[in-house]
Amino acid sequence: MPEDEFEFKKYKKFEDYEKSLEANRYIHDVYLKAINHPIRRKILKLILKANKPLKENEIFEKLKEKGLISKRNILKYNLDYLLKAFCLEKVKKENQIFYEITQSGRIIEYLKKF
Repeated sequence: MPEDEFEFKKYKKFEDYEKSLEANRYIHDVYLKAINHPIRRKILKLILKANKPLKENEIFEKLKEKGLISKRNILKYNLDYLLKAFCLEKVKKENQIFYEITQSGRIIEYLKKF
């Protein structure tokens, strides 16, 4: 019997999704949706270009300046999606939350611009 999608939400590492074919398909689908979305690509590129983890507010301001988003909830949704796809991870420094690009998120360096 295939695993329910909600079972996958408890996995904490990319490697956990190798436990079943269904889980593996699920995470690869999430990953492809993450890296193929224009706002999420821009978030990854911003963090990569900064060459350091960025705070949510820094990301929001840069995307707002470029006219890509106007509401924080849109950013929050896309950051959460990138976290779910293991493209970003949250890092706590000096009681502040930063977003850092992961090795999986670095795929953005190799994707052509559309």
